[in-house]
Amino acid sequence: MNKKGIVAATLGLLVVLSAQPVWARRCPSLIKEGRDLLAGAKLAKADQEKVKKLLDEAQKLHDGGSHGDSVKRANEALELLKKK
Repeated sequence: MNKKGIVAATLGLLVVLSAQPVWARRCPSLIKEGRDLLAGAKLAKADQEKVKKLLDEAQKLHDGGSHGDSVKRANEALELLKKK
């Protein structure tokens, strides 16, 4: 690999690694928003349970370090809440 290729690969790796903390900070706020909305939502019991399950999964993923997946689950829960 030539010098430019090594530099490009290194920069790409740095970008990917630096994005992880951004996801980590975003998860808790999305999960909290979902739980707050769920507390005041008038949903069928099945929908409430589905949203709660998604938010619980998001929390577990966040705690395990899978922040991208955590954000995805939290956003799924928020979508369900905002449709109702």
